[in-house]
Amino acid sequence: MTHRRIGSRIGLAVGLLGTGVLLAGCLSPKEDPTRFYVLSTSEAAQVDEAWDNRPGSIDVGVGPFTIPGYLDRPQFVRRLGPNELLPVGAARWAETLSEGFERVLAEDLDALLPIARVHAHPWRSSTRAQWIITGYVTQFETDTTGDAVLDVTWRVLDPDREPTRVGARSVLRAPGTGGSVEAEVAAMSDVLERFAVMLADTLMTLKPAQQNDR
Repeated sequence: MTHRRIGSRIGLAVGLLGTGVLLAGCLSPKEDPTRFYVLSTSEAAQVDEAWDNRPGSIDVGVGPFTIPGYLDRPQFVRRLGPNELLPVGAARWAETLSEGFERVLAEDLDALLPIARVHAHPWRSSTRAQWIITGYVTQFETDTTGDAVLDVTWRVLDPDREPTRVGARSVLRAPGTGGSVEAEVAAMSDVLERFAVMLADTLMTLKPAQQNDR
């Protein structure tokens, strides 16, 4: 056998081996880089004892809150500027942002108002909430520093969904540590807790009027 034929066969074997390695690499499973995140309920401060000692209990409904489609999407979004938003890599919400917003807001309010039963939208048809908190969210995201911003126009409705003359536009911020999506989601949870504290204070001001209606 000539040296040329031997070299040709060796080259063919090496080529087949390389192809096999490439195919094995293509067929081997790869780690999915997608990461899923949820907003979390923060520890809420206790409120006035006068509210806690009120006889009986009330039902409070939270929602619906409308969130723009450019935020209420599977991807985690960071604001780069007034007119620019950036979906962040493989970071995803484990639930819709609107569902998470209403769920955590209701849980925070429930912790702040121990005597109240707070329900996230949609609640049972048999539940007649004395107060219904609803609104429209303009901003609920983080910026390039990791800080969270919440810009929300809200109002409180009575059981017949008529305005109680209580409502406002609120803009709140919570500092973030930056460096990771997890830290930014934590900052968003913090700013949502601040909104809950503000709402709890507002509901406390409605207490005398509600008692007079009884």
